[in-house]
Amino acid sequence: MIKIENLSLGFGDKKIFDNLNLDIKKDEITAIIGPSGIGKSSLFLCINQMIRYEKSYNLSGKILYSGIDLTKENENSLTKYRKEIIYVSQHPDILPMSIYENLAFIGRVHKIKNLDKNIQEVLKKVFLFEEIRDRLDLNASSLSGGQQQRLILARALLLNPRVLLLDEPTASLNEELAFKIECMLKEEKRTIVIISHFKNQIDNLTSNIYRL
Repeated sequence: MIKIENLSLGFGDKKIFDNLNLDIKKDEITAIIGPSGIGKSSLFLCINQMIRYEKSYNLSGKILYSGIDLTKENENSLTKYRKEIIYVSQHPDILPMSIYENLAFIGRVHKIKNLDKNIQEVLKKVFLFEEIRDRLDLNASSLSGGQQQRLILARALLLNPRVLLLDEPTASLNEELAFKIECMLKEEKRTIVIISHFKNQIDNLTSNIYRL
């Protein structure tokens, strides 16, 4: 699905990684592990090419997505690919809108059909709907950290991406909810790459592991 060849990334004089090579298999869950600050989140920014919005970065090598080198694509083409390859950060990027609009706004931008039905389905999928069904008009900032984390995961699922890049997706959840989200992810028929510091989660979810 995604093949990374001789990828090197640096910021100014600081080298993040050098000549990185890895294969991400279609419809499987792959884990990227390693100590904090080693470059795992930066790798995700490279894969969906949001790295282009960072200052003073140096990137070389190839990121092949279905045979297309994303590093060579222009911004117009990348708009399409970023809808197919969605990065869900460990820090919820909540929009300054209501809970409902955090989903509906993105849905309208991408012309999602049957929007209300699909919003309800993805909220149920992340086990959030029953908690917030009566306050969808409240500002999303009123949600707890764990609820915000599930909200942005629901927002990503709403776009039905081919690839999900998940950075510590259950870090703010209790053990029971984390397990439910893990089970949901295992049932998803899509390519998933996950960063996690939880060994049990890695063992439960993934079939491929890369250590940076």
